[in-house]
Amino acid sequence: ADLYLKAKDFDTYTKLINEALAKDPTNVDLVYNLGVISGNANKLDEAEKYYKKALELNPNYFNANLNLAELKLRSDEKFVAEMNKLGTSEKDNKRYEAIKVERDKNFKSILPYLEKAVELEPNNEAARKTLLSVYNALEMTDKYKALKAKMKSGKSKLL
Repeated sequence: ADLYLKAKDFDTYTKLINEALAKDPTNVDLVYNLGVISGNANKLDEAEKYYKKALELNPNYFNANLNLAELKLRSDEKFVAEMNKLGTSEKDNKRYEAIKVERDKNFKSILPYLEKAVELEPNNEAARKTLLSVYNALEMTDKYKALKAKMKSGKSKLL
């Protein structure tokens, strides 16, 4: 399977990994790898399914927590793009508020995964910066300031 992965033959790789999972369905690394392959192929629903399955097998799997959060963050681009296209009419203002509600709901769905990732690896720069951005977007000022302070003080214990 590794050779097919290196050769970028993702279809054969996926087939072989699924065969291996049939023999060992609790192999969290294989499930996670299917999530990565799916995400790279822009099969976002499939990737989410695999990441969630990996987390069912091991809730403390750092990369599955982080990748699931980042996968869900991809949809933020479409929210921002639509919000930026709106004008200032009453209709546009109502649409803006509706999009903001959806965007906030998406951010809130990401929080548990990011917070867990930072709990597992408190010094992971990508996880911390992403969590700061989500706290900021949700106007969670207290949590934002606390995390920022811990980052500045260099403390490794978080949350």
